[in-house]
Amino acid sequence: MLILKSAWGIIHHTVHILMEGTPSSINQTAVKEALERIDGVKDVHDLHIWTITSGLDSMSCHILVKDGWDCQQILQQAIELMEKEFTIHHRTIQVEN
Repeated sequence: MLILKSAWGIIHHTVHILMEGTPSSINQTAVKEALERIDGVKDVHDLHIWTITSGLDSMSCHILVKDGWDCQQILQQAIELMEKEFTIHHRTIQVEN
């Protein structure tokens, strides 16, 4: 029982990673709102954030861009935002217009 009690934190954290749970250090609503604040972004959907391994978070999403805006520039801004503000270095962002 003593071993199980002391190992509970590691077991809980491991199960959370294996189930691809959202990291507790990242607020998914804040990520979506930050992406939507980029000029030219109309909508952000299918946003998923999960932990690949301890200390390595990943995200994927779709960004809908307003007509007449440069999709590549918006994509670059979104990549930089995820890295600087949320320290998400592994990201997949699909841009739609």
